[in-house]
Amino acid sequence: MSELFGAQPIPGAPFGLEVSADLSGTFSDAEKEALRKLFERDGLLLFRGQSLTMDQQLDASEIFGPVMRGAMDNYLVSNVEEEGLLGDGELLFHVDIPFVPAPYLGGSLQALDVDQGVSATRFASAFRAWEQLPEDLQCRIDGKTVLHVRGRELGRRTTLSDSQPGDNCAVHALVGRQEGTGRPYLFACMDMAALVIGLSEPESESLLEELFRHLYAPENIYEHHWRNGDLVVWNNRAIQHARSPIERGRRTLQRVAIAELGYWDQSPADLKTFDDLQRVKNKAA
Repeated sequence: MSELFGAQPIPGAPFGLEVSADLSGTFSDAEKEALRKLFERDGLLLFRGQSLTMDQQLDASEIFGPVMRGAMDNYLVSNVEEEGLLGDGELLFHVDIPFVPAPYLGGSLQALDVDQGVSATRFASAFRAWEQLPEDLQCRIDGKTVLHVRGRELGRRTTLSDSQPGDNCAVHALVGRQEGTGRPYLFACMDMAALVIGLSEPESESLLEELFRHLYAPENIYEHHWRNGDLVVWNNRAIQHARSPIERGRRTLQRVAIAELGYWDQSPADLKTFDDLQRVKNKAA
């Protein structure tokens, strides 16, 4: 399987595989299955030297799961492009949209225009974090659930007190299970995990801090320094990502969501959007 695409561990990384493949090409069913098996192993694959349009990146990402074809879930992450999102602020470790019932299954990012040395993306494996927990801590958290709230601030953790009327929140198992294998992983992210259900606030904070020490330990982090043409695809639920503030240089990445349901399929309009729509309706009337 690994021989088919020359897959090798990413040099210096604690997890993830570098794969030799031109994702703009056509793959047989057997080749697609081989890529899925590689992806299943660590939850992160790196492809170098890609040059994909958004449609081609959607097609390539679909090898690893269903993709959302709408612009609301696929866009540019950029500090220079007018239509780019997420600007230049710090992003704490997170999974994408954990505050809805069905967070994205995965994601892919392709470097379109990145200056050398501009902010890397850091990835943390919740698979490995679970495996490295002491057995008594594994037993202590298995069966517990955690509340995730909508992120409100860049660069700091969102708490319950940051929530506003109309904001979504969702409760998920603290120990997730990989589809198809049942492999466990931690599901609580620094950015938006607000509370472990059933614990007092001090108890919850203490437990989350203990879990985060394992999850974000230096030996559990892969820091990817982007080159133009890099494409990284990852399991959104089991591999978290983060970035430092972008203080200089150009950084434009093309992002695709791998998901059964998009954000707007699951997120009712917040109250501000509702008010805006009401004004449009009243004006039209």
